[in-house]
Amino acid sequence: MIKRFTTGAWRGWGPAVCVLTVAGLFLTADASAARQKKKDTAPLTEEAKMEYQANDMLKKGMELLEMKQEERGLKLISSVPRMFPNSKARFKACLALGKYYVDKRNYELAIKQFQQLGDSIDEEEQAEGLYQTGICFYYLNSFDKAFMALRKVTNDHPGSVYANESYYYIGQCHFKQGRWSKAIEALEMVGTSVPAERKGATKSEAGQRFYVKVFDKDLVILRELKRKLQVQVSTKSGDKEMVALEPLGKGGEYYIGSLVSEPGDPKPDNKLQTVGRDVVTVEYVDENTEAGTVNRKVLDTVEVVSTASIGFTDGAYREYTQGVFGNQDCFIRVKDLDRDTSPQKDAIKVKLYSQYKVEKKQDETKQGVDLSDDAERVERRDMLELTLTETDVHSGIFVGTTVPKVVETDSEVNQSDNVLGAFKGDTIVLEYVDETHMVGTEPRDVTAKAKLLIGQIQDVKIEQRVVDSVDLRARKNLIEAKIFLKLGQVFKEVGLNKNAGEKATEGLDRIEDVISTSLKASLDRSLVEEAFSVKWELLLVQDKLAEAIGVCQMLTRLFPDSTLVDKALLKIGQAKMDSGRPEEAIQIFNSVINLPKSDLKAEAQFSIGTVTEKVATAHAREGEPPQLSGAMMAYKKCADTYPESPFAGESLDKIANYYITNKDYQRAMELMETVFQDYPDASFLDKMLLKWVIASYRMGNYPVAKQKAEQLLSEYPNSPLAEKARQFLETINKKL
Repeated sequence: MIKRFTTGAWRGWGPAVCVLTVAGLFLTADASAARQKKKDTAPLTEEAKMEYQANDMLKKGMELLEMKQEERGLKLISSVPRMFPNSKARFKACLALGKYYVDKRNYELAIKQFQQLGDSIDEEEQAEGLYQTGICFYYLNSFDKAFMALRKVTNDHPGSVYANESYYYIGQCHFKQGRWSKAIEALEMVGTSVPAERKGATKSEAGQRFYVKVFDKDLVILRELKRKLQVQVSTKSGDKEMVALEPLGKGGEYYIGSLVSEPGDPKPDNKLQTVGRDVVTVEYVDENTEAGTVNRKVLDTVEVVSTASIGFTDGAYREYTQGVFGNQDCFIRVKDLDRDTSPQKDAIKVKLYSQYKVEKKQDETKQGVDLSDDAERVERRDMLELTLTETDVHSGIFVGTTVPKVVETDSEVNQSDNVLGAFKGDTIVLEYVDETHMVGTEPRDVTAKAKLLIGQIQDVKIEQRVVDSVDLRARKNLIEAKIFLKLGQVFKEVGLNKNAGEKATEGLDRIEDVISTSLKASLDRSLVEEAFSVKWELLLVQDKLAEAIGVCQMLTRLFPDSTLVDKALLKIGQAKMDSGRPEEAIQIFNSVINLPKSDLKAEAQFSIGTVTEKVATAHAREGEPPQLSGAMMAYKKCADTYPESPFAGESLDKIANYYITNKDYQRAMELMETVFQDYPDASFLDKMLLKWVIASYRMGNYPVAKQKAEQLLSEYPNSPLAEKARQFLETINKKL
């Protein structure tokens, strides 16, 4: 009846998931490039000029990162959102910064960058920002927060390329926590998310396993009839195979199957042989359509393409290398199955050229970022065209060699000969045009670079570095202060308060130097903000709450728009709460909630509930239960206002306890149903199931109590509550 037909390289496990990320990124880039090309034909508006400047700055920053000039590159990229706050390029800058921090394993900084993509109007950017945020939380072992971000991708962007990857990492989060059935349930959903409306031809990566997925509500009947579902897969080059499909998930509406795909001549062997630029046709017979037609054939076609990879290799053409020796054989390898088009060994052409940098002398008296086009230029020295030959019939791998000639003067370089001339220190660049691929519709230039080596090893030199830069000294002191903070926290946790205080004092000495330096010299703002953050943490190690509060207040005065202001206010509120001043604590938590933008609003609202609960418990009369209605209202507000926050789940847990304590079992069970619908991955669901068992049992609904106890044991076998569930189950069985 209702059917959706999906073919191609199914986005499944491990590396295949990574392919989706690359494809999604380049598709967006290609679309932006096409739009920009149209705009170039008309006079540029002010908005277009701003967008051009922002993209130009971003491009230069990315190039500097590639050349390992990280400090300059980061300054340029981070300047894009500040200098062009209304440009679309600012989101690309945030994405680039986030990925840089991920590579450095600084996941907290990466999260701050990725979260800014939520303001983008591009749904693909929103989805990628949420997906990357979830991955960062996954690597931080903060699984509840990872679930929130990843589920938002699957719910709000089900057709995005990141939805399948999100299901994969949801499964991994459950796996890490020992929730095997939940992990299997999530992993089974990998590959089920497809765009609602497909634009352009469907593509499949040549040489990868070929997946077919069918959605048809009529297929539910197949399970009852114990019938198998098959589809026919054929290629333009002549291969024809039948693919058996298996049910996917619990519903029975999705079926999925696959075939091994490989380059080669067609033959009937349960493998799909393809040649370059082949087309695959999949035929599904819909036995009963919505219109009443019987046995209607549904066809879909897939274009087989290969995303080329190139590089300089060793003599066996296996391992890629970043350097080639002058006056010796240079080995080149290109893999592109699209160019395997005949039953003989095919050949392709690539370009090789040597290049060098022309650096502009920097004026040390000038501060800031140099945005001029001639800050650093790259010039070509020599170029040649090289023919590569396929290693074997239908291998799709093309190899060849040349010998870069080391020259000392430009007069030795002959542009018309078939020799590549290069100076010592030049970069050898390999360039290839990949005409069809997975990352867009237009041909793309693929390049690989290698340094020209002359076969000499420099003598070992011993140097002593002296930090004479004010900025570098401040960064050094900040790093040392963080180390002392960590040591102080460790000592305090094991009860060695004296040692903790000593380490905190040493850290404070470093921080004071940073802060005093910032008053005399212009230090990077983020460095100064972080110094204040470390300072109040060190003071808290020494239990100097009043001084820590003073530092937080100073930060809010100096940088009212700082991203650390909410963190500072939250610390102040917690300090007020610990020091027995709940009214002041609630006032400060409310100030966090009233900030225009903060990631800590949910925690602040939850903290209001915690403070209110503590006050009510402290003022309760002996022998009487505390009046927790005010605290419950605060928790309910947290769950309603911030449903995607982990604190929403904790708030609901508090409310469930309140209902059960007050014997309001019906409302408790209604709450459980809402929780399991809205928070399918929460870490507290085993607690909720046990509460559900208790509420159902006390209401006399023993079948539901038994069902929930069995669910707890099957889905959370490693839960510390599993033993209690077994005991309850024995009691329930006796009642039944």
